[in-house]
Amino acid sequence: MHTNTAATLLKALLPPTCPAHLDAVAVESETLQLQLTTTARARAVPCVPCPQTTVHSRYQRHLTDLPWGSLAVRIQLTVRKFVCRNATCVRRIFTERLPALVAVYARNTCRLVAALQAIASPWEEMRAPGSRPACGCRRVRPPCSPGPGGP
Repeated sequence: MHTNTAATLLKALLPPTCPAHLDAVAVESETLQLQLTTTARARAVPCVPCPQTTVHSRYQRHLTDLPWGSLAVRIQLTVRKFVCRNATCVRRIFTERLPALVAVYARNTCRLVAALQAIASPWEEMRAPGSRPACGCRRVRPPCSPGPGGP
């Protein structure tokens, strides 16, 4: 993918504080698949102020983001696990976190969660206590990521 195009796409889809590199893009009939890899240089171990870590392994996180136009956006994010070399450390293995993009253990991006909460909030306030949620949520179109031409 052309560098400028990739940078523009990442700027439109990811928070500016998210250190990630776009590895691949695949557009299918109804889905935009993004393969991202984290790019932060070093991570400090949370329990001690010591950046002496070694990459233990990498693994994939599969995330869902806001739709981009009419396409559902799926993100395959490669994150690293680190081993702390401090022998007194209680936890030996730490997983890289990207709080601006996705919460711990979450499968939906923070943007998608915020959009879904914004849609559900007015309906939740209108329903009577103990009643079932209103079905009108299906008629509300969720916000989309800006297309390649901007907002």
